[in-house]
Amino acid sequence: MTKYKELNGTSYNVKTSDSMCQLLEKLRQDHTRVRFHWGNVKTGEDWGDIYDVAGTIGRSMGIYKIPLLIQTARSLGGGAILDNCIVKIELSAKPHTVFYQHPLYFIKK
Repeated sequence: MTKYKELNGTSYNVKTSDSMCQLLEKLRQDHTRVRFHWGNVKTGEDWGDIYDVAGTIGRSMGIYKIPLLIQTARSLGGGAILDNCIVKIELSAKPHTVFYQHPLYFIKK
């Protein structure tokens, strides 16, 4: 079973850093449209996912209100954000302002 820590009513994976939780909460509250890059948080390697990686951050309605990726304003829900696997977060519109990038970030070619 996954263990959670809570910030402003949102439940995050216990392996997610406090600073990442705070950033995600700020982006959620500001309704900022972002693009996520998921990967190995130990090595900084980006997994190269291209589908279901952009949108705004919402949260589920269950006992544990986990962060969700909401694709559009018309969406009724979304998939869970892998908050403990984030290697980069950037603004989805140009210019692609980087909010967070792992210090060793790279994409394997």
